[in-house]
Amino acid sequence: MRKFEVSDRFTTADIGLDIEGDNLDELFLAGAEGMFAVIMGGQTAQKASVTLDINLQSNNLEQLLVDWLSELLYRFDTDGLIPVGYRLKVIEDEACVVRGAIDFRNYDRQTDTAEHEIKAVTYYKLKIERKGGVYRSHMVFDI
Repeated sequence: MRKFEVSDRFTTADIGLDIEGDNLDELFLAGAEGMFAVIMGGQTAQKASVTLDINLQSNNLEQLLVDWLSELLYRFDTDGLIPVGYRLKVIEDEACVVRGAIDFRNYDRQTDTAEHEIKAVTYYKLKIERKGGVYRSHMVFDI
């Protein structure tokens, strides 16, 4: 189970997500799906046109989550790629790692409309917690 909820309780230059998942994989997927729901306004996924491998490493889970979402945002901003499928594994050990593959489709200027421009993934009040077997976090994006 994974889910996200968009939160508008911040300033007009920010938008947030409350995310949760039964495991770290689901938490990171909820963050990605939520971020692109904000960007694309919940438009439905289409067929993938390219698959890219992902392998990120960080010292802690919070930094890894920011790196993960920043990588997806970078792919969207520079290459016009929208994720439509994920196969990933998040590992929390001496170093925290996310690796796997992401299926993307190309942004189509004729049919797609980006509702919000996310400038950056922030660290504002970022903390990943595990309670009752569920991972939860809150993300804030600078828009």
